[in-house]
Amino acid sequence: MLIVKPGANDASDLEPTDEQLPAIDAEEIEPRFRAVAGRGGERRGIRLERIYWDGLGRMSASGKMSTADLVHYTASQMPESGNLASLLRVLSLKWALRRLDTVEDISSLANVNAIIQASPSPAILLTHEKKVQLFNDAFLSMLRQRLPLGDLAQLTKSLRFSIDTQIEEAIATLSRNKGKTLATGFTITVGTQSMKGQINLALAPTHEKSMLIGYISRY
Repeated sequence: MLIVKPGANDASDLEPTDEQLPAIDAEEIEPRFRAVAGRGGERRGIRLERIYWDGLGRMSASGKMSTADLVHYTASQMPESGNLASLLRVLSLKWALRRLDTVEDISSLANVNAIIQASPSPAILLTHEKKVQLFNDAFLSMLRQRLPLGDLAQLTKSLRFSIDTQIEEAIATLSRNKGKTLATGFTITVGTQSMKGQINLALAPTHEKSMLIGYISRY
């Protein structure tokens, strides 16, 4: 397995982007009062910001329970001097963080690499910066078959991979059409030698940054 990584700037030089730190909607932080009827007709008046009500709604739907049941469960764990609204906020964030941990584990670069390595056909992981991040043994075998190569160090230094579609356009198209693939041509250049073929692209299931998985269908 070969990894060709683009250079990275020092983290201290980077400014936060909208993708890293989303904008806060004024309505999301506006407190909203709701009267929640619990078991046995008991009613509790709760004031929470809208974003927490949204979080509790998603939690309730995921657990196939009502918001009232969720509030009742939370209240049953509240210490004697506790505050129900605060406990609901903590529960909402804790649930979201646990879901995030699960999603990030599933969409890790290690798991994406496993998907690529499991493919019997030549496959690569292509970054937004047009760099080959990962490829499988079938891809390396294809190169050795079609292009006389030296050692891996030579390949790392001289390999150039391009697709006929602009990579930004490919990512945008696939982002708009979830679950679809995009077929296009590719060119591989190693030193003065080159080869062309067809590749099927799909969005890589990774949270780290926008990348494409490419399965070479013809060369």
